[in-house]
Amino acid sequence: IPENEQGHLHRCIGYWILKHISNDTVDDVLFILVDQLNRGKRCIEEDNQRIDLAVLNLRAGKKAMSLATFLGAASYLKAGINLLCDGHWERYYDLSLQLYSSYAEAEFCNGHFQEVGRATGIVIKHATLFEDKLRVYSTLIKSLAGESKLQSAIDIGIKVIIDLGV
Repeated sequence: IPENEQGHLHRCIGYWILKHISNDTVDDVLFILVDQLNRGKRCIEEDNQRIDLAVLNLRAGKKAMSLATFLGAASYLKAGINLLCDGHWERYYDLSLQLYSSYAEAEFCNGHFQEVGRATGIVIKHATLFEDKLRVYSTLIKSLAGESKLQSAIDIGIKVIIDLGV
């Protein structure tokens, strides 16, 4: 198969799988399905299809996290993030929040503390509710402690406690 046609073929295989399985059995083939669609993502042009694939990547990332396959989880979650369209924080707030927050947690488990800082910073900047920031603050504090940046972890913890009104 010529290289320039491989992406289209992977996309077709992914959509064929999606069309021929029931909602009850999606989890059984989730990784295969998402891997095929991700390999064909360059052929996906419509925003709604990109968002649908981002949702599937979130689902695969969460499943990978539950199986303690953190590198795979980070890969799925990053793929989901990369599928988000311009203005995604306004148009797809919950999806954006879940992808970035889960990605930060996966990268913490992988020991990729710089990525944790980047992802948590994006959520802290864009999250509209303080409650939506709590998950990433927790991840950031653990990450800073993991890097032995204890004073920074304590400072952020104190800030969160103050913001909570405790």
